[in-house]
Amino acid sequence: MNKLILPIMALTFSTSIFADHHESKKNADESRMNHPNYLLNFKECKETKEAVAAFLVMADKAWEDVEEDLYNEERWAKASFLASQAASYSTVYDVWCKDMVNKRVKMGMAKKMKEKKKKG
Repeated sequence: MNKLILPIMALTFSTSIFADHHESKKNADESRMNHPNYLLNFKECKETKEAVAAFLVMADKAWEDVEEDLYNEERWAKASFLASQAASYSTVYDVWCKDMVNKRVKMGMAKKMKEKKKKG
């Protein structure tokens, strides 16, 4: 039994040693590396924000349709679904994107101030 433990341990440790040597992606998004809870990159966050706006516009139109015919269940369901989707996308944006976007804006403002100080 003791003769088996040494080879098993050697095999176990040798595989874990090689697991840490993955090369990072050269084109990795900076926000991915700096954001501890990364899920979406900046482009995906922008698309999510645009989706929120689109769902809000569609939901508003659907609610106007509901006002024309208050007893149409299909219109109520459509309006409710679109409003729910807008709320869901807003939550995703708020949780995963808002801090990253704010940080990026602050970094841009700091860069502009630094350039302004160098010129003046």
